[in-house]
Amino acid sequence: MDTPYEAGSDVTVLPSHLDVPGVGTLVVNAFVLKAEQPVLIDTGIGIDSDAFIEALRSVVDPRDLRWIWLTHDDSDHTGSLPALMQAAPNARLATHPLGALRMSTWFPLDLERVHAISPGATIDAGDRTLRAVMPPTFDNPTSTALHDESTSTLFCVDAFGAIVPRAITSLDDLTEDELVGGMTAWTTFDSPWAHMTDRSRFGQALDVVRTLAPHRVLSAHLPPALGRLEELLKIVSAVPDADPFQAPDAEAFAQIAAAIAVGPASA
Repeated sequence: MDTPYEAGSDVTVLPSHLDVPGVGTLVVNAFVLKAEQPVLIDTGIGIDSDAFIEALRSVVDPRDLRWIWLTHDDSDHTGSLPALMQAAPNARLATHPLGALRMSTWFPLDLERVHAISPGATIDAGDRTLRAVMPPTFDNPTSTALHDESTSTLFCVDAFGAIVPRAITSLDDLTEDELVGGMTAWTTFDSPWAHMTDRSRFGQALDVVRTLAPHRVLSAHLPPALGRLEELLKIVSAVPDADPFQAPDAEAFAQIAAAIAVGPASA
């Protein structure tokens, strides 16, 4: 778990990161939206659960949360959810209905606290209305992004993520080549279907985001992007023509696993 930081006056990032030797770093962000009815967007990775809840408490008392918006049921987004459902008894879980049913087979989940969402649905956060939208790229069919029109903000799930050279909190810490290469590497892995889709339909999916025109793009796997939407869209639009992702073979994986086991302190 890394140190929380602000992405504006109303959003705190709860960041973590995963280092993959020989590949790069994947930042993993959850967010606290300090609305009239506070919203937690995603719940981090499981190995960080205790530290995640401590970081959350530094921003908001979990008992004050009114919503936990779970963008999808992948493990890097659900890590602290079981603990949070107990620590935040006044919060409803806004998530895709099929994701909720699937999670209920993994751990006890009170389905009566679930507020089912799908693209087009809204929730009332008191001082703003939050709308569910389909992200332009995704690795999970339950993925549901969140658009806050009042602040021109899109919480875009895995879309516009990147493999970066190191843990960072600002896009200014990346060169153009690092951003393009990192986003292309991430998207070819996370959304391999992009290579098979009709180019015009893929463009239409990106145009949905362009129409929303968010000034602030908050990805689970990239530092906050302010005023850089067109740049991000241009990079992702080229993914169908990029080389497909190639998974490490058994030998390469063994080397990665050995490097992780050694750790940076002993390397």
